[in-house]
Amino acid sequence: MKRYKYIAKDSSGKEVKGVLEAKSMDAVAEFLNGKNLTVVDLKEDIGLNLERLNQINIGGVPITDKVLFMRQFATMISAGLSLNKTLEILSQQVSNPLFKRVITNVLADVEGGSSLSKAFRKEAEIFDDVTLGLIDSAEATGNLEEVLRGLADELEENKKLRDKIKSAFLYPAIIVVVMVIVVIMLLVLLVPVMSDIYGDFGADLPAVTLLLMSISDFLLNYWWLVLIIVSIFLVGFKLYSDTPSGKKTLHMFVLKTPIFGKLIEKIQLTQFTRTLSLLLRSGLSIVASLEITSTTLSNVHYKNAFLEAKDEVEKGLPLAIPLSRNSLFPLIVSQMIAVGEESGNLDHILKKMSDFYNDEVNYIAGNLATMLEPFILIIMGGLVGFIAAAVYMPMFQLAEVMF
Repeated sequence: MKRYKYIAKDSSGKEVKGVLEAKSMDAVAEFLNGKNLTVVDLKEDIGLNLERLNQINIGGVPITDKVLFMRQFATMISAGLSLNKTLEILSQQVSNPLFKRVITNVLADVEGGSSLSKAFRKEAEIFDDVTLGLIDSAEATGNLEEVLRGLADELEENKKLRDKIKSAFLYPAIIVVVMVIVVIMLLVLLVPVMSDIYGDFGADLPAVTLLLMSISDFLLNYWWLVLIIVSIFLVGFKLYSDTPSGKKTLHMFVLKTPIFGKLIEKIQLTQFTRTLSLLLRSGLSIVASLEITSTTLSNVHYKNAFLEAKDEVEKGLPLAIPLSRNSLFPLIVSQMIAVGEESGNLDHILKKMSDFYNDEVNYIAGNLATMLEPFILIIMGGLVGFIAAAVYMPMFQLAEVMF
């Protein structure tokens, strides 16, 4: 979006000045004409001022802001306010600079004659496919208030799910970081002193001690090479993980890991059942709902499974059949979906399933630290044992020689 300064006159001849954001100068002129204003001067605003600096936003639009926006939007619509008046009030209440500009742009498009769904789609960088699909459905069915409330609940549940994932991975991440820092400090501070002490005795040292001293010497003398190797590895890993084959390999590896694989599986099942239920409840077709649901899944294998299922559903097959053929989905999922399709109550069945898998995610995330304790103890015990053996074995040998 570019900014344009304009000078116009209203029907009484009064001069009106202002600045608008639009995709083109023609769009600004069309908007002003729609307001019964005669354009006198119109040019692009290329200056940088304090007001524009204050509008710079870093970090996008938080989910909490979107949730509040949707809830207020639904409340004002249910109270009988017009769409234009609602958007105008919301644009004044929003504090996030980026979101304020987005709502202002949506308001300008709606006032210019555009539908709400088209206005939202112009801001696709802010609103995801689920939001856009639901707004389309709401306009078609006329249940905008209900859809907005459902969308606010969906966004809120997404935030809770993300917070659970972050908290679940926080403990093991902290343990790994602490372990790395402790090992590096021992290699840099303790081992060199130990090497000097043992070197004064001139005795033959055990292989494990020589190995530890060699690692310490390499780290002290070639730390820059270590940084280069680590940087190359991280960049290479990132590039590989961004390729289609790399993404498939890594995502499958994560699903196969003992504990994290189960957590990722439950998260994907929670996400798909809740999103698909909401989309179907809003009136979208099963095919469109499956396509939109696939965009919300982070694991590429689940995403592809839904796209394949969508293609088979388009050919006339029930959704339960392609899902039952895929090993990613437990048997109970396809069976419950089959029941929902036969009874015509699929959205309700999916909602019940999402509640069940959400409880599973809560359980695994809450007990992740307990589940990981054996692995952490084994790794820490191995490191401590290796360092202790390297430090104390020469002492025992020297004691035997001296006494």
